[in-house]
Amino acid sequence: MPIAHSLRRLWCVRLLILASAICVWLRLAVAEVPFDPALNADHPWTRFLAEAFPEGIDPDVSREPLTIREPGPDTANYPNSPDTLPRGGIYLEYSPVFYTSAIRGMQPQTYNAEFLLRMGLTDRFEFRIFSSGFTWQAARLGRGETTGFSPLIFDTKIHLWEENQDWFLPAVGFEGFVQTPWASPAFSSGTQPGLMMLFRNTLLWGITAEYNVGVAADSSQDGFVPIDIIQWAFTKEVTDDFQVFVHGFHNESALPRLSAQTVVGGGFIWFPSDRLSLFGNWNTGTDASGPATSFQLGAANTF
Repeated sequence: MPIAHSLRRLWCVRLLILASAICVWLRLAVAEVPFDPALNADHPWTRFLAEAFPEGIDPDVSREPLTIREPGPDTANYPNSPDTLPRGGIYLEYSPVFYTSAIRGMQPQTYNAEFLLRMGLTDRFEFRIFSSGFTWQAARLGRGETTGFSPLIFDTKIHLWEENQDWFLPAVGFEGFVQTPWASPAFSSGTQPGLMMLFRNTLLWGITAEYNVGVAADSSQDGFVPIDIIQWAFTKEVTDDFQVFVHGFHNESALPRLSAQTVVGGGFIWFPSDRLSLFGNWNTGTDASGPATSFQLGAANTF
């Protein structure tokens, strides 16, 4: 247990140092005007950096009406987009139906109603609160049937730079989150940090690839045990209002939703209006330690 506490403190210190460095960079970045003077600099290296990593953030965007289409909901599929809400923007994403079948030796059958509250503090910085919400867990693995509330997770997302399609360089963001011990006793697993890098590329035929890589806690073990995480999705816009995607993750989902080795699936996102989106997905594990199936239905609103 002392080793677990030491590792947890070490990761929290690293998280604070990295977050502080990014905040310093952010204060400099947000002060720039939409047109980057470095594009006309005398030094080729300066022009190269300006072209390769465009700012792409228009300060007037926060004065425009907020739409649920850009950026879309993050909880519709596994990876999170590197894009952030504009300053003053608010999204509420909620999934009243999230069912997961049993994972052999890891967790029993569960049902939960998750939510994600997103708030744009600047055009590059987004504050988020996530939870799997009300949770029901079937009796298994020597435990009885349990209901309660899953932990609250405080999350931040920072947009670093925009995509450069000419050079096939992705849009990039950073996400850091901390799972708190604030939960029903049956579902509390202490303070658990996580760090993720977020990427997005536009591919051929209008397909968008989103992928995340990072480190979080292994929820199948006691204490803080770091584990590498990969999440991905390929999305195709069928019409202006309807998208389909395939997605998956390796080891486990970043925000504590599922524990398994490898999970793949597919789903849809429908935009009946600029202020509302509806989404759903179905998924299955590809190995013995993955869930036989999971199923999600949810919605997202702007405010």
